[in-house]
Amino acid sequence: MNRSRTTRAIVLRNSRIGEMHKGVVLLTPQEGLVRAIAYGAYAAKGKLRGTTNLFCAGTAYLYADPARDSTKVTDFDVEHFFSGIRENLVRFYTASLWSESILMTYGGGGESEGLFHLLLHGLELLDTLPADRAPALSIQFVWRFLEYGGAQPDLYHCARSGEPLAAGEPAWYSGADQGFCGPSFATDDMPMWQPGALAFMRHTALLALDESLRVVPPDGSLARIKRVVYALLQDHVESPLQSLKTGSGIL
Repeated sequence: MNRSRTTRAIVLRNSRIGEMHKGVVLLTPQEGLVRAIAYGAYAAKGKLRGTTNLFCAGTAYLYADPARDSTKVTDFDVEHFFSGIRENLVRFYTASLWSESILMTYGGGGESEGLFHLLLHGLELLDTLPADRAPALSIQFVWRFLEYGGAQPDLYHCARSGEPLAAGEPAWYSGADQGFCGPSFATDDMPMWQPGALAFMRHTALLALDESLRVVPPDGSLARIKRVVYALLQDHVESPLQSLKTGSGIL
């Protein structure tokens, strides 16, 4: 049995093991989440020190160690360091939100290949995007992430009645139904999307991630859209997201 294997990977989490070793969680296209140990990665001259940092993406060389019942990173050829993400708080917290969401849903629940490419593309865009455009990108990323998890709501039919949402009318997000309702079921505590916001999300959901950023949302709608999309994300992961809590006021 061949214990060595290679895979494309993105580093989602780092943790310290002892003084010199690093635990890493990788998102891979074929295996989903892989937990491994990068021995010596915290040593001053460790060859894996800079290559297994958070959000690094490239080719991971792995070895299954049956004696320790663990996986070891023997090498990591980095294609993208994404230094622009780590150098800016808005970008960093945005990428952290994506990473945490993937970790909490165990790598997308079997959709790891599509999710891997979505995350890689998202990080590539985020790395150089002006920080004030990060919220728009994050909305589009999370919306597609919800689709992989089967949690993306229907934007065309009322979640309560099943009837079509009327064109040109607002829609109200119902947390209890995890979807949008028409005016007959709206209550004062439901966030509302104006028709323009609804049309914007319907249109951009059909576009590639980079293409969606070329479409300008209606004035004043971005904050409302983000509020609902992040509420959907919280419901999907079924647990408070630490990155939203610590990044409050930034995200």
